[in-house]
Amino acid sequence: MRSIQSDATTVLCAVLEREIVGTLAMGPPLESAVDAAAVGQLYQIHVRPGCWGQGIGSQLHAAFVQFLRDASLDTGLLEVWERNTRARTFYTRHGWKPDGHPRPGPCDASYVRMRLNLGSDF
Repeated sequence: MRSIQSDATTVLCAVLEREIVGTLAMGPPLESAVDAAAVGQLYQIHVRPGCWGQGIGSQLHAAFVQFLRDASLDTGLLEVWERNTRARTFYTRHGWKPDGHPRPGPCDASYVRMRLNLGSDF
């Protein structure tokens, strides 16, 4: 993996045979009401569709969890479009749970906010 980092956002790129096949963007919470001292936000995981099912998304997710641990954060936060069943299934499989704070989205569908609590996994 390769990394691009600014003061607020880190982007990791998954590279396979010199081609970018996935990206992860993460950083502090986008909502000011969320405690940045305890929460990191996963902005996006994207894997090239032709590379789905090869574990790339799970490796990127593991990098996000390591980002939380390195920053001594015990909670991850993300938003996923409610109609994106594939992504919601992926995040649920990795321990994320809806937190009851949806946000209006496009096409009369909401964004579902989800949390990952590391808690005692530290």
